[in-house]
Amino acid sequence: MGRQIDILGEMFAFVAFGETRFYELPCVYLMAHEDAAGINIHYAGQTAKLKARYAGHHQLAAAKALGATHALVLVVPELRDRREFETMLRWHFRPPLNMEECPTHMQAWRAAMHCGKHDVALRAKAAHLGQTQPMQAATFNQPKIARG
Repeated sequence: MGRQIDILGEMFAFVAFGETRFYELPCVYLMAHEDAAGINIHYAGQTAKLKARYAGHHQLAAAKALGATHALVLVVPELRDRREFETMLRWHFRPPLNMEECPTHMQAWRAAMHCGKHDVALRAKAAHLGQTQPMQAATFNQPKIARG
């Protein structure tokens, strides 16, 4: 396996945009690029087949214009699990190219509980209750990276 990064306790694989055509996998994904500031997240999504999704993705050109070079991919076989994980990612990172309204704190709490991400659920609950909790920006530094 190639390069991986820990995002919310799961190991996402770096897949160059040109290589997505080889992946017929159900997954959640992030469009991103890496620079001196860290990993920049531009879009979060989910799909039954990565290959088909990237073949005509409505935000691919916009993501590339922002510098995106890779999909960060996590294989998630079940549709409900993918949808909940995507909700959690959109709440956590607030990617600028996602056109849907950002999930509410309670939607994020429900998604995080479904995915077993109790630390994210606690932050969402605290935000819902008006307690200040720093949100993750679309750029994050010092990722945990595993090389295979």
